[in-house]
Amino acid sequence: MEPNYKEPLYTIGIAAKLLGVCPATLRIWEKNDLINPKRLGKNRYYSKADLDQLEHVKKLIQEKGINIEGVKVILKTTPCWEIKNCPPEIRNPCPVYKKQSK
Repeated sequence: MEPNYKEPLYTIGIAAKLLGVCPATLRIWEKNDLINPKRLGKNRYYSKADLDQLEHVKKLIQEKGINIEGVKVILKTTPCWEIKNCPPEIRNPCPVYKKQSK
């Protein structure tokens, strides 16, 4: 796993640009509980892990035509390693993977 994978580094403007969406879209997705960025004061900060999840959300909505409620269900039932496509050597030390594979 990348050293700063879960470190909130990106502002909403940078995250939106990297994802190819507008900041308002990220606010809507947050309002609908598809993402929970870290906050420092009133500012939102996104990690690389958040961006990977948001890329998955974007594909589900834009490419698959799934509505927000459907995306919520998918996110609750899809393990994070499938969203990020983690190879087995990264999954094994992952506490989420160990908990789910029992």
